[in-house]
Amino acid sequence: MRKSFAIPALLALALSGGAALAQAPAAKAPVATTSYPAGVKVVDGHLASSVGRPLYTYDDDTMRGMSHCVGACARQWPPFIAAADATPQGDWTIISREDGKRQWVYRNKPLYYYLNDKPGAEPAGTAVSAWKLAK
Repeated sequence: MRKSFAIPALLALALSGGAALAQAPAAKAPVATTSYPAGVKVVDGHLASSVGRPLYTYDDDTMRGMSHCVGACARQWPPFIAAADATPQGDWTIISREDGKRQWVYRNKPLYYYLNDKPGAEPAGTAVSAWKLAK
């Protein structure tokens, strides 16, 4: 079951196109929640999918305002990029990555996609121990 929620700042959330995950272009869309066997989780608002794409947090992101997933890690786990006009609100903040891109953060945890997730399928990234579905 998918529920969309629109907070003004979240309308500026970015999502990537299905073809080039590592080149996640910024676009405006709401974030949604969806139910997986592990419970209700946050997904992007990718409207072309009935489920949305799962978002993950990384256990090694322990320093506020910083992503530790760069280089090869960021190619496998593309960051959830914030649009240029996106503004933080409440638990939703934005950090600047070392490549200059802006990344969405929820409750002090940067958000990412997993390159091997398939639309409509169960999230595959949960098999990697340092990665958790955002909730």
